[in-house]
Amino acid sequence: MNPRVTFVLVTYGGGPMAARCLEVLAEHTDEPYEVVVVDSASPDGTGQWLQENLDTATVVRLSQNLGFGAGCNVGVEHAGTEFVCFLNADVEVTEGWLPPLLEFLDGKPEAAAVAPLMVFPDGRVQEAGSLLGGDAYSRGWGDGQYDVDSFYPRVVDYASAACLVMRRKAFYEVGGFSPEYHIAYYEDTDLQFMLRRHGWQVWVQPASRVLHVRHGTSSTATAERLSDINREVFRRRHSDDLATRPPALGIHEHTHRLWWLRDRPATARILVVAGEDELDAALLTELRDRDPEAAVTLFVPEEPEHDWRPAGIEVVSDAEPEPWSRERVGLYDVVIALGPGTVAAEITEWQPQAVRVLRLDVLPHVAWEKKYARDRKREDAIRAGVERARLAGAEEWAQTVMRADAVLDDVLVDCGLAPAKTR
Repeated sequence: MNPRVTFVLVTYGGGPMAARCLEVLAEHTDEPYEVVVVDSASPDGTGQWLQENLDTATVVRLSQNLGFGAGCNVGVEHAGTEFVCFLNADVEVTEGWLPPLLEFLDGKPEAAAVAPLMVFPDGRVQEAGSLLGGDAYSRGWGDGQYDVDSFYPRVVDYASAACLVMRRKAFYEVGGFSPEYHIAYYEDTDLQFMLRRHGWQVWVQPASRVLHVRHGTSSTATAERLSDINREVFRRRHSDDLATRPPALGIHEHTHRLWWLRDRPATARILVVAGEDELDAALLTELRDRDPEAAVTLFVPEEPEHDWRPAGIEVVSDAEPEPWSRERVGLYDVVIALGPGTVAAEITEWQPQAVRVLRLDVLPHVAWEKKYARDRKREDAIRAGVERARLAGAEEWAQTVMRADAVLDDVLVDCGLAPAKTR
């Protein structure tokens, strides 16, 4: 089988770390692959050490330190595979990490790149994709969390090139990494913003996980200094995009900005609110099939039996509706209540901009009325009245009522939420 992916590593010192990275890569990667290591004029003899010790890799030695982006450009020039994977020397892949990423790209021709869930060695999440504020400061989504199972595939602003699998044709379509950036930082963000300008998408696939020692090949102080330099370059190159975003600094004091930035790349933001006995699997499947780029959140009283996260749906359970919605104030384009017995009214108090849709697959009061007509039990008549009142309240809340046989696409188009397809 011919290799489909070439791993591109750029080194500046740290030869043994790169060797360890490749050793772990070989241990946990069953698919055939190629490796290109570009040494950016390491002052400690790393380039010569790599050349003498890496028998299975192509080692390219540069005469001066051109930086991460330029080094990656050189590495891709030596690749002939369909995909390239940019890989930092301080990353360790895990068992079975690569197939979910390649399968994802095979199933989404509109996706230029996909990243794994990146975790610290102690198991905390480092990044499930990243977001960027209007001040050009970035935040790794989920940074510091221990709950790795809450993440799901989604479109992202960008993902760190510490480990990023990309179509080689998409890389060349946007000209690769820009030469304007100094040494390191922001060039991967710039590349992925350019991909989006050309109609491509970037995704994160949490079914794949890798370990990353942040700043393992440099100090935190150096990383901050280099980021400050390149941030100004990024601001100049992407000023129009940044002008439409809230700042990222201080974002945890203004949490609605955090959620807005997370879901900004999505074509639409849809909230489905389910009651205790009302979970419409067909509707959720239709939502995902209809527009995979939409951000879909399922709000349920308790964790559903079926895990919808692998399908790209955020699942929220055991949350108080009003404070939860207040934290995400103004986020959703449409709120779909599944039946009259939901807490949708409490949620939409903080989502006044959302189109309110009531999905009715059954009319609960009808069954109780039939039961009363058959058995003549007073409690059945009372229950029928209660259900009628709940339905009347729900229909008063809703702007659109969607029956079981309605076509979801037509309903959302009527609400002005037809997705803008880019490719």
